[in-house]
Amino acid sequence: VASLLILVLVIPSQKKIYWTCGQAGPQDRIVGGEDAPPGAWPWQVSLQYENRHVCGATLIDAEWVLSAAHCFPKNAELSRYRAVLGARQLSMPEPGALRLPLSRALGHPLYSGEGSSGDVALARLGRPVTFTPQVLPACLPDAGVHFPAGTLCWVTGWGSPQEGDLLPAPMTLQQLRVPLIDPLACDALYRRRSSAREIQDDMVCAGYAEGQRDACQGDSGGPLVCQQAGLWFVAGVVSWGEGCALPNRPGVYIRVGAYLDWIGRHVPNPRPPG
Repeated sequence: VASLLILVLVIPSQKKIYWTCGQAGPQDRIVGGEDAPPGAWPWQVSLQYENRHVCGATLIDAEWVLSAAHCFPKNAELSRYRAVLGARQLSMPEPGALRLPLSRALGHPLYSGEGSSGDVALARLGRPVTFTPQVLPACLPDAGVHFPAGTLCWVTGWGSPQEGDLLPAPMTLQQLRVPLIDPLACDALYRRRSSAREIQDDMVCAGYAEGQRDACQGDSGGPLVCQQAGLWFVAGVVSWGEGCALPNRPGVYIRVGAYLDWIGRHVPNPRPPG
């Protein structure tokens, strides 16, 4: 049974609103995707460096977001990052959207460069957020949550609509439904045409052998979410690929389930909104 983060928000009328992680509204670095409906993915975060979107991230707690290690290069200054939460259109953020500094960024020590294991990072927000229908965390999977090959999941982000292009204004969040691919089958696809890349144990693939639909530049660090028992779990973090939407080159994600112990050491007791 999955463990769920249940949050209580007390409002002036003394009524209590119970928020559960993984709640979302209506149900394509996204190639071949579509505009996300308002309120569909309330855990989606834009990581911005010097006011420019560079990566995605996932809200997992009132103070912490999950992203990719390569989104925090060693020469980058933490003070120049901002996290934008609760926005669907980055050019015209909705009322209620938040823009917060980061107080800390932790890349996993296993990460050694593009395409390596350990491409996962945690970033602490400058202050805890108050959860609303517009800003909610995704659930973290535990040992009782499994997503077999063929499971249809969703990847979201503000990345390139096709390789080399930028998402045009108003920069509306894109969504794409993708099936999970067995790691051995994915590794076999990447070995075609003599790719030097290997699918490691902490990786999961999602997408289509024929290409045409995929995550792309700017989606890095963002969520791959899968639904179970009516809740949305962040199953993967957008990590790498060869090109965007190429045949036999599906998107590769870091499998969040492989890093739950590491996440738990830094975010041991997810807190309700302050």
